[in-house]
Amino acid sequence: MKEEIIYNLPFIFIIIPLIATLTLYQISYFIFKHRWKAIHLSVQWTAVFYIIAVTILLEKLIEQNIIGYILIGLIVTLAVILIIQWKNNTEVILLNGLRVLWRICFLLFAVTYMVLISYELFQLIYINYAN
Repeated sequence: MKEEIIYNLPFIFIIIPLIATLTLYQISYFIFKHRWKAIHLSVQWTAVFYIIAVTILLEKLIEQNIIGYILIGLIVTLAVILIIQWKNNTEVILLNGLRVLWRICFLLFAVTYMVLISYELFQLIYINYAN
């Protein structure tokens, strides 16, 4: 039983982001009754699931560990955000920079997630039904 869970863990992490986003949106909309507040809350809490899922999908696709590249990209993006914040406001607030980074990560990784999932589905269909 434990081996099956460990074997299927990457597949679970690939499925979680979409379900978690929709579920969290519905719950937060039910609580706050405000659409944009629900969207922002669901984006902030599920971005990490998209990052994990994209990492797993890309590692499966290119067969190379890329978490280091993703972390470096996130740090560089945060540095750019903080520099822009410093130039515009002359005051750097790390929490605001992290919030912007998290929203950018959600957009970037959600789109990448959708593209990779579509690619995997088309590849699966092509391999199984093309012959």
